[in-house]
Amino acid sequence: MSAAATTTLRPCSRLSSFARTNLLTSTTTASPHASLSSSCLLFRQSPPPSHVTSVRHYDRKRYLKEKKKLRAQQNQEDVTFPDAVAVFRKYCLGQDKVVSAHVQVPKHEEGQRPVRGEVSLPVQVSAEDNSVILVFAKGDQADEAKRLGAHIVGAEELIQDIMAEKVQFDKVLATKEMFPQVIKIARILGPKGLMPSPAKGTVSDDIPAMLNSLRATTKFEVDPDGYIHMEVGRTSWKDDDIFKNMRALLTTILSVRPSKTDAKKYIESINISAKYTAGLKLPLKPFKTA
Repeated sequence: MSAAATTTLRPCSRLSSFARTNLLTSTTTASPHASLSSSCLLFRQSPPPSHVTSVRHYDRKRYLKEKKKLRAQQNQEDVTFPDAVAVFRKYCLGQDKVVSAHVQVPKHEEGQRPVRGEVSLPVQVSAEDNSVILVFAKGDQADEAKRLGAHIVGAEELIQDIMAEKVQFDKVLATKEMFPQVIKIARILGPKGLMPSPAKGTVSDDIPAMLNSLRATTKFEVDPDGYIHMEVGRTSWKDDDIFKNMRALLTTILSVRPSKTDAKKYIESINISAKYTAGLKLPLKPFKTA
């Protein structure tokens, strides 16, 4: 092969493998002048190399601004609580219905105990309480508890019945004299949220005060879907009365939340509903600033 033909193969190294194979085949079968012309022709027809960059232009300030705007829209920060309740009353078509609150919180992990607690609403929703009240008391205090409407009253013998699972109850009170005995069944009452304690006001010698306070309290527990449900008022109430009960519920929920969670992010959403009525999402801002 001549020197001229050899120099023409250098630019062909930039060609594709298919083109390079055809070029070498042609140079072995044709004359040196034919290989020179074909190589130059192939080189002219090949497209110039293109450089594609994958650089993304990211504006962090704009992203944070849009994210904040979207969060404010989802939380309805421009909606006031009275406006939301006024719309909900229209859903109820002027009927007096019980208003139920549905508070969404993070789901508890597998093996973790669900969040539960008791709240004393400032304005009682229903005067009827079907809860079975059990009181640990002796002597005159036991007679007083029976007279005030306690369903189950007893002392040491009652502890034995509870250990044998012979009695069913919803709320528990105890006098100071009986409290040391009740501690023996704390492993039974504790997981159910029924263990009385002086801090909760369920251990005292003032039987009437304990019963009145107990009837005004309502228990709550997070369901598997991460919601807490509770009746907080009626549509015929004033907005302020419903708001007080809602704020008391949210404050209690935050007080019993897991210690490692952020209080500002724990409550994800609040909805209210009534029987045979569409639900309504409430704004979070009024409760955060309250």
